[in-house]
Amino acid sequence: MKYIQIKPQIKDYDWGNPSFIPNLLGIAEDGKPKAELWIGTHESGEATVAATGEKLSQFLQKDSQNWFGQAHLEQFGPVLPLLLKVLAIDRPLSIQCHPSTIQAKEGWEREASLRTRLPKELWNYKDPNRKAEVLYALTPVTAMCAFRPLSQIIATLTLLIPESYAKYFFDIDELAPEPDKEIGKLFERLYTMDKVDLKVCIAEYISSLKAMEELPFATGDGRFLESKGIAISCYGAFPEDPGLFCPFLLNVKHLEPGEALFLEPKTLHAYVLGNGIELMSASDNVLRGGLTHKKVDVKELMKVLDIRSKQVDCTPTLKGKSGRIHILTPTEEFLLMVCPSGTYEVHDRRSIELLLCTEGEATFSCEEGTVLVKKGDCYVLAASLKDYKLEVVGKVFLAAVPL
Repeated sequence: MKYIQIKPQIKDYDWGNPSFIPNLLGIAEDGKPKAELWIGTHESGEATVAATGEKLSQFLQKDSQNWFGQAHLEQFGPVLPLLLKVLAIDRPLSIQCHPSTIQAKEGWEREASLRTRLPKELWNYKDPNRKAEVLYALTPVTAMCAFRPLSQIIATLTLLIPESYAKYFFDIDELAPEPDKEIGKLFERLYTMDKVDLKVCIAEYISSLKAMEELPFATGDGRFLESKGIAISCYGAFPEDPGLFCPFLLNVKHLEPGEALFLEPKTLHAYVLGNGIELMSASDNVLRGGLTHKKVDVKELMKVLDIRSKQVDCTPTLKGKSGRIHILTPTEEFLLMVCPSGTYEVHDRRSIELLLCTEGEATFSCEEGTVLVKKGDCYVLAASLKDYKLEVVGKVFLAAVPL
């Protein structure tokens, strides 16, 4: 057996859109949010074999040489080191960052005793794996990621925050030789403010935002939220959350359909609005930094965060020899590829692949036969399948391990 259809798992987080994922899968809406579609073997949301309902991880391990291949087994063992998702975002996810490999391993070991005493939702580290990720926009997407330059942060927030509070936590040096350290000071002060002071400060900050007409709520065409719109739209749900300042601390990035954003570990970020394909390391390690009712461990967050201002650019792409578009990410555990309408002949493969059709349909042909892949269908392709042909009328995504 060289390929098999699988059934992904739906996550109904409250920030999700009720219609995008049901429309993709061709199932009825139930009025409840459908936030994520998980396609992989992660224990928190494992896909199953469509024909039998068997867990995908168990199925693959029965014939690991066939499905993973020798090179994969030598590097990763008989496990899938990636997780493919569809995200349908109606309101911002929590502000968060993810650990590097070293941080994840150290944190996992350090919290060994906690795991016997606390429920999983209170762990900072759910596994010993790093978490990198890339998001490919299917529709217009707004995201926040990485810190702005210190001068921009100060210039904006001093206009919006009452002078009495500005003096309290803006006692920083804009001309300091290491401005990123000053950003760190500011961030930590915001997140450790007295709760009463923070509540009053946030209320006046939001009031100033609403009154400042020169700051746009959204882009002129209404497709993307700007910093003001993000903060105001989140205030009702999180009126005492320091994360409300993050739309002016972090870069606000707008992705047009077809553009992608790579987020390396330790980068503070939040997806705000839109729908996309996410490919990530198979990890559930999340250190939250606001706009959430879940645990926020400021001390641990500060350990993990890369606090430095940097420009955020779209991820570059490259057309491979088969014609598939490679989304270039500096990752050893995953590679995302896109196949718009066209014909693709793929030869000399080495990696297991996950295949997802998001638009139209595709005809998949190989030595074992031909199958029509419809919108919403998901397949696993074995590493032992050296060649195949894909005829796409619409759009197909492939997730592979770059061996």
